[in-house]
Amino acid sequence: YWAWWIAFAPFVGIFVTRISKGRTIRQVLLGMSVFGSLGVWAFYIIFGNYALHLELTGALPVVDMVHDDAASAIASVIAHLPFGKVALAIFVAVTTVFVATTYDSASYTLASAATQALHAGEDPARWHRLFWAGILGLLPVGLMFIGGLKVVQSAVLLAGLPIAISGVFMVRSLLRWLKEDAAETSA
Repeated sequence: YWAWWIAFAPFVGIFVTRISKGRTIRQVLLGMSVFGSLGVWAFYIIFGNYALHLELTGALPVVDMVHDDAASAIASVIAHLPFGKVALAIFVAVTTVFVATTYDSASYTLASAATQALHAGEDPARWHRLFWAGILGLLPVGLMFIGGLKVVQSAVLLAGLPIAISGVFMVRSLLRWLKEDAAETSA
């Protein structure tokens, strides 16, 4: 789980930075921590307890399904909700929006990092973002052809380690920059 978050951290960080213009660092961190945590808690409380209810009442063998294929278990639990087909359609729509936003953020981040002279407030060229979006689209498709979902999951896990190491340096740089900025502001 940590590797997934670390692998997506640069994309999420740039995305949050772009949509948080005018907010303090404290507001951004508290908003992400509190509202993100509340959303995850609500999701696990509602769907986790509902899946447990389905398992305990014998309405759906969730545990066996998770051992066989976790993705189909999730779809089956959602399909067993009241108005299950509608709930499943909403789930697919929300998932599609999430994936599209993630790929857009990833291509934006990569294009920003690969652009030589990008000044504050400027966006990278659209063709550059499209190039990275295409590369990012080809990568998982290629990995799926090589070995399926397990290979994709392993690739994300492996990508998370070097990003975690660079994250330590990024945190040190941020703290140094914040100290310098605080010293300039108070002077």
